[in-house]
Amino acid sequence: MIKKRKNQKGFTLIEMMVAVSIFVIVALIVTGVLVQLSWAYKRAQYMRMLMDNLNFALEKMNLEIREGLNIVVIGDAIKFKKLGDLTTDYCYSSGASGSHTDTLLKCTDFCPCTPGSGNLVDMLSPEISLTKIKFKAFRRPSGRQARVLINIEGRAGTGKMETDFSIQSTAAQRNVDSPQ
Repeated sequence: MIKKRKNQKGFTLIEMMVAVSIFVIVALIVTGVLVQLSWAYKRAQYMRMLMDNLNFALEKMNLEIREGLNIVVIGDAIKFKKLGDLTTDYCYSSGASGSHTDTLLKCTDFCPCTPGSGNLVDMLSPEISLTKIKFKAFRRPSGRQARVLINIEGRAGTGKMETDFSIQSTAAQRNVDSPQ
């Protein structure tokens, strides 16, 4: 006859297996959540980097338009001269640069920018593609200063990390055009 102890302490093998199983299930759920959070953080950082690039290009364009002279909108492009360099025409327009299509270009001499334009610069990251760029100039009653409305639409990102954007900005010319 086997005697049972009344004050047995410890866990049975089945209790241990149930506890370990519950711990493993909880650990898998928490790990899955952490992986998803990590992916979402990386995606947000990637999109922030692309939007920072777009905002930098837009701010650069705004600054040059604000300081520009003789601003003229030509279709979906804008042409102006810079204070101190009244012989060169500067232009911003959409176009293609190398393998990067539908991008924001800055150039000199020709407007809209083409591959043959002088000082052709692609202002955007290759992961940003423009679907629409529109400039609209409003002149003050004197006709010697412009306010330019800029609308830009497109897609940022690649593959699963892609989003649409639409940005509007206004640049008010600071300098007064000289009478022509």
